[in-house]
Amino acid sequence: MNITFYPYWAAKTLLSFIQVVYIMVMTLLIYGQTGSVLYAALFPFIQMSVRIVAGVTSSWVMNRFSFAKFITGISVAKTLILTGIGISFAYLTVHIPVLLGIITVLSFLEGSESLILNSLPPRLAQGEELVKANNLLTFSNQTATMVGYAITGFVVFHWGASQTFWAAVAMSWANLVLMIAIALLSSEVVGQADNTHVKRNILREGWSLLRNNRPLRLLTYVDVFKALAGSIWTGAITLAFVQEALGQGEEWWGLIHSSYAAGAILGVFLTRCLTGLGQRHLISSMAVSSLLFILSTLAFGLNSLPWLALVLSIFMGSASQIRESELQNAYQNAVPAASLSDVYAARSMLLTASISLSALFFGLVADQFGVRLVYFIGGAPLVISVLCMSGLNQVRQQSSSDGGTGVSWIK
Repeated sequence: MNITFYPYWAAKTLLSFIQVVYIMVMTLLIYGQTGSVLYAALFPFIQMSVRIVAGVTSSWVMNRFSFAKFITGISVAKTLILTGIGISFAYLTVHIPVLLGIITVLSFLEGSESLILNSLPPRLAQGEELVKANNLLTFSNQTATMVGYAITGFVVFHWGASQTFWAAVAMSWANLVLMIAIALLSSEVVGQADNTHVKRNILREGWSLLRNNRPLRLLTYVDVFKALAGSIWTGAITLAFVQEALGQGEEWWGLIHSSYAAGAILGVFLTRCLTGLGQRHLISSMAVSSLLFILSTLAFGLNSLPWLALVLSIFMGSASQIRESELQNAYQNAVPAASLSDVYAARSMLLTASISLSALFFGLVADQFGVRLVYFIGGAPLVISVLCMSGLNQVRQQSSSDGGTGVSWIK
C-alpha cells in the first residue's frame, strides 16, 4: 500500500470528526436564534445543493490545476474560513443571513475537496489492498462520526457552542498539515490531476442509463424514496425532536446520532456475516431491512423515552446500513463496470437533490404541525420504496423464466 494512504486515512477520519462538530454547532446556532426547524433546515439544504454545483463545476477547475495545487488551495481556503467563523462567532450569531452566505462558500469548497479525495484510493492501493483500504476508511469514518456526535453533544452542553467550534478550527489546521503531506507525497502517484473521465459527459450517460434501463429505473425509485425519508435524520429535525418530544438537551441529541452511527457500524458487520444469504436473496434482504427501518421510524416518532430512542436509533442505523449495502450490490450487479461511475455520478446528484428538498419540506411540517408528524410522514416514501422492490422482484422472476441467470436479471 502506498505510503500516501496513511496521511490520507488520517485526514479522512479527521474530516469526518470536523464535519460532525461543524454540523452540530451550526444547527444549534441557527435553531437557537430562530426557533424554527425550517430555518435550521436551510443549513443542510444549502450544503447539499451547493455540493451539486461543486460536483458539476469542479471538473473544469481540476483540468487546469495540478492535484497538489488544487487540494492544498482548497484546504487553505477552508481552514481560513473556519478560523474566520470562530473569530466572528458572536457577530454571526445575530446575523444568520451572513452566516448562511459563508456556509454557501464553505460547502462549495467541501464538495470540491470531497470529489478529488474520493478519487484517490484506487491510485494508492490495488486489488485486495484496495478492498482492505475501503473497509478501513469506512470503519474509521463511521467510528469518528459516532464518537464525534457523542462527545460534541456533551461539550456543547457544558462549554457552549463557541468553545466547541474552536476545537473544529484547531482540528482544521491539523488537517491542513495532513493535506499538504498528501499533496507532496502523492505527486508521483497522481501527477497532473487525472481527469480522463471528464472527457466524457458522465452525467448525461448516467442519466441515460437510469432512464432507459427498467431495472435501474426501479432501483433509482427505491433510492430516491429512501433518500426522501432519510432527510428526517438531518440535524435540525432530530434536535427539535429531542427538545420537544423527549424534553432533553444537546447531549441527548448527540447521543441519538451517535447511536445511529453505532447501529450503522453494527450493520457493516451483519452485512459481512450475511454476505452469502444477501447475494442469494438480494431483493428480499432489501425489503426486510426497509420494513425494519419503517417500523423503527414509526416507533421512534411515537416514543417519549430517551433511553428507548437510543435503542431504536441503533436499530434504524443497522437496518439503514444493511439496506444501503444491498442497494450497492444491486447497482454493481445491474451495471457493467465501465458504466458504474456514470451511474453513480447521476445517482449522487439525484439523491442529494432529494434529501435537500425533503429536508426543507420536513422542516416546514415540523414548524407547522409538530416534529412527531415528520416521522409518520417520513414512513410513507419508505413504504413506496418497498413497493418498488416488488417490481424489481417481478423483473427478476421474468428474467429467470426467460432463461436469465446470475446478474443478468437486472441488466
